[in-house]
Amino acid sequence: MLIGEFAEAVGSTKDTVRFYTRLGLLVAGERTAGQRTYAVYDDDQIDRFVFIAQCKAVGFTLEEIGSGLREYEAGTLTEARQQEILEAKLRSIEERIASLRQAERKLRAKVERSGT
Repeated sequence: MLIGEFAEAVGSTKDTVRFYTRLGLLVAGERTAGQRTYAVYDDDQIDRFVFIAQCKAVGFTLEEIGSGLREYEAGTLTEARQQEILEAKLRSIEERIASLRQAERKLRAKVERSGT
């Protein structure tokens, strides 16, 4: 399918699809029509896009996703390595939560002092 069809199928935009393709997160085939060459995407890329969206939803950056995909494609993404990546992301999220809770406490204290 052409990029517009693909973007519609995954509920995204052509710009996002182009960006992910430039980053190597998606892989486009080519179709030539006359003098023009068009990027085409197959159902495997839909699955890949959905995977990327799921990873983003739990806090992975596009760089982290790309790194994981490259490891997977190279055959080096073992179950142990997957576990290591997930545990590192979990620790990172826990640290952010702790930092946000600390900021919340400071703001709450400031609001309570100002309100009296």
